[in-house]
Amino acid sequence: MGGFKLGFWFAQQGSIYVFTILIFIYIRLMNKLDKKYNLDS
Repeated sequence: MGGFKLGFWFAQQGSIYVFTILIFIYIRLMNKLDKKYNLDS
């Protein structure tokens, strides 16, 4: 794929997905903390 080995391509795509999922997990946890301490607007 594009001159790179297939394993590198899968790792590259997988890291993008994992990073995006981590962002959504972080948002969810921060919203839960905001509600716990009455900081939600």
